[in-house]
Amino acid sequence: MSTGESVSRAAAIGAAAEVGSTAELGTVISQWIGRAVPHDGYMLAAVDPVTGAGCFLAREHGYSPAAARRLTLGDRLDGDHPYPFERLVEGPCRVGVLNTDTPGLRRNAAMCSVMADQGVGSELRVALVDAGTAWGGLVLLRPRGGRPFSVAEAARAQRLGRDVVAAMRRYTTGAPPEPSRLDRPPGVLVVGADDTVAAATPSVREWICELGTLPAHALAEPHMPMESTIWSLTQAARRTNAPALTRIPTRRGWIALRAQPMSGGEKGALAVTIQPAAGTELLQAIALWHGLTPKERAVIDHAVEGLATKQIARRLAMSPHTVNDHFKSIYRKIGVSARDELVARLLG
Repeated sequence: MSTGESVSRAAAIGAAAEVGSTAELGTVISQWIGRAVPHDGYMLAAVDPVTGAGCFLAREHGYSPAAARRLTLGDRLDGDHPYPFERLVEGPCRVGVLNTDTPGLRRNAAMCSVMADQGVGSELRVALVDAGTAWGGLVLLRPRGGRPFSVAEAARAQRLGRDVVAAMRRYTTGAPPEPSRLDRPPGVLVVGADDTVAAATPSVREWICELGTLPAHALAEPHMPMESTIWSLTQAARRTNAPALTRIPTRRGWIALRAQPMSGGEKGALAVTIQPAAGTELLQAIALWHGLTPKERAVIDHAVEGLATKQIARRLAMSPHTVNDHFKSIYRKIGVSARDELVARLLG
């Protein structure tokens, strides 16, 4: 990596800590990546590193929400898809290029038609994986009639993948390590088998506004639109026919989204709840985003139980001095100054 590239990387990661929304984060990453791999549109998706469910999304000049969902579902149904994200995550190659009307690997005819209808000629996708953990995916787009992404550009994008993860983590760790402070009752919505919102409590719109992924005019529509993160979570619940969970960082704290199949009523309906993430549920996500070690995580688990330092030391077969060293490292990584503050933040 050249000195110029190193400075650009450092500037992008530093800027990621200062932005106030996922949209701004996407802009920072797109502008930085664009110096090495020019593109006309992008989609940046983060996943909950614990559950793998969608966590937040930023896009500009990318696929429309409807097209992105058609492609996602179509890609999963297409057993011959050359670059499913699930396969890219497993590596060793984390990147793939898909074209519509130029030489190169393609989706099936129906999915290529969706790309063409969106004016997309070439798609470069990168699975964002670091230290054995999947953090999300980045999709770069070029229009039809333009130059497709090259093998060299795909290689550059793969090299930059870990730096994109670093920028996403800097953004996420800028969220307060505490449950969301939005003073509203939990939101509950019912999603029908056709993926439309059948019913919702009044607080749902404010919770979705807090996610920052829908424009104000969409939230003002009489019929609640399906927000992208919620849609991603419902698909995870449908694939497993079991409850699904994701935790989302915001500038007012962490939010937990859960989706689970409903019994009785419409077949295929799901219930989605939106509320502050707290306690062990919050700690699981924070531990990975903030880079806590397994021993540091164990120390916090016992601290949340209310155990004294000597008790924690006995439980973990280490000296009290070592426990205190772990606490100091935890405070530095999470950005708190004392044990009481740490526990109070996690429990809300």
